[in-house]
Amino acid sequence: MKILVVDCNTEAQAQCARKLECFPASELESLNIQLKLVSDKDYVEKIFEADVLVFGAGLGDHAVALARTSRSLSPNIHMLMFVADAQYSRANFRAAQLAGVRKVLTNSSPPLDFLQELMAIHEEFRRDGKAREGRVVLVTSAKGGAGVTSIVAGLAEVCADSGRKVMAWDLDIDTGDLSRSLALPREASLHITNWVNGTAEITRESFEEALFPIGQNASVLLPPRNLAESFDLVCHTDGIGIVQRVVELARMSNDVVLIDAGGRLGPAVGALMRLADVILVVIGDSILGLSAVDAFLVQVRTLVGDTDKLAFLCSRAELGVQEIAAELERTHKLGSAPWRLPALALDPKAALWAGTGKTFYSTGSKQTRATFQSIARELALADIKMEGELLELTQRATQSKWFGKELFSKLRKKPAAVEPENPDATPPAPQVANG
Repeated sequence: MKILVVDCNTEAQAQCARKLECFPASELESLNIQLKLVSDKDYVEKIFEADVLVFGAGLGDHAVALARTSRSLSPNIHMLMFVADAQYSRANFRAAQLAGVRKVLTNSSPPLDFLQELMAIHEEFRRDGKAREGRVVLVTSAKGGAGVTSIVAGLAEVCADSGRKVMAWDLDIDTGDLSRSLALPREASLHITNWVNGTAEITRESFEEALFPIGQNASVLLPPRNLAESFDLVCHTDGIGIVQRVVELARMSNDVVLIDAGGRLGPAVGALMRLADVILVVIGDSILGLSAVDAFLVQVRTLVGDTDKLAFLCSRAELGVQEIAAELERTHKLGSAPWRLPALALDPKAALWAGTGKTFYSTGSKQTRATFQSIARELALADIKMEGELLELTQRATQSKWFGKELFSKLRKKPAAVEPENPDATPPAPQVANG
């Protein structure tokens, strides 16, 4: 946010600018404030570079005329005005508002009033797309081996290829699979280790230094170096403030933030679930894993409350999306929206991506790549236009049932053997589901 402070002389400009010094440093970084001071005689040429124009109290009644001029030159600029306490009156702020001033504050107004207005302006910028507001996706699973790391890496590459700036956060403290698969150096985890043990603060500068670039548009934030700091981050309540601060900074500098949370729940992951725009639950294995998913969803719904951010991705599952949805919907009744993503089918060649310098996406088959593109598009992570053939592939993946419609009921209740009427008869050919 570029702020231009206008007042009659250098001393008055500095006095107005000092009001910003009362703000917490974290708030100044979150708003990305860039400050310039200028006199009322020289401000016109600087208006077009500014997002917010602040008139100091030293301008007196002249401030209203300056506001009118500023509004005519830059209709979309936000203007705030400070006045001396003795000048604050209904007539004064009414005249200022008619000139296009957003808020009139007195010199004795609490700094929080000033901060509140700047935060409200910044929020409007984010809604209008004028300020970067990264979309946060937390990827997790009910049990290990579902493919969370492969999906995070694949989505990161899809989004980066589409021109989005992406940060992937390896928060799987049990294995650190994302960092190991990409062969990232352990030294890159020094910053986050220092944040957790309290030897360094999370500033915008230290956050940028903590990110390890893996491409032109992508970077990775590694887990802490030591097991003690890892558990303090994820399993201790002190970690909540750290992850909240990391997400805040990550949103400001990235279009997409992907968090590999593995399958561990804790205070920090619970906080991240509440902060995330999407909670992507990966369902893999077989019907035997559905009971784990069922229990996991009970915990997630307790932590989050809002189920609109839930999305399910069936990865390498023995059952199709429809069968899994039918089973879990009996209890959770989430509706069709969380099940809109295509299934990610088994791809043996792509499964060997770790250590190749590529991901599950770029080493996969045409159908695998099409599925990743469709997932990124459905989750609003990238604006990808899919051709008819690729779209057909993802639709086929969503509808496919590797073991057919009847598998679910057969696994739940095995039917008794039935003797054929004619033992010598040729058995009928098996029915295989499409896809």
